[in-house]
Amino acid sequence: MAGDALYRAFGSAVSTRRKALDLTQADLAGKVNMSRASIANIESGRQNVLLHHAYALAAALDFAKVSELLPPMPQKPLGEELKMTLSNQTLSRKTLSQDAEAQVADLISSALQPRRGKS
Repeated sequence: MAGDALYRAFGSAVSTRRKALDLTQADLAGKVNMSRASIANIESGRQNVLLHHAYALAAALDFAKVSELLPPMPQKPLGEELKMTLSNQTLSRKTLSQDAEAQVADLISSALQPRRGKS
């Protein structure tokens, strides 16, 4: 997830919770000692949030953990992990054909899939 998307997701979580608590942006701003404009910018994803502000917002929005305002950790696509591993081992497309690279990716993918019927 790119930086802009993270801030938009964070802002959306703040906005959704603020509205659920029936707070105005000015109400929330007063609770966290920020301006109403800053709250509006945070909610629209236009303003980066400092760590102490994230904690203050989580507390003001009655969250037990600041992590409840954060979007889930993005999963890396398998292909990116494979390329990183190949790069770390100084293997590259020069030494591994596209077909061989695809076969390795398929092998790793099938090995990582959960086994059905096993407990």
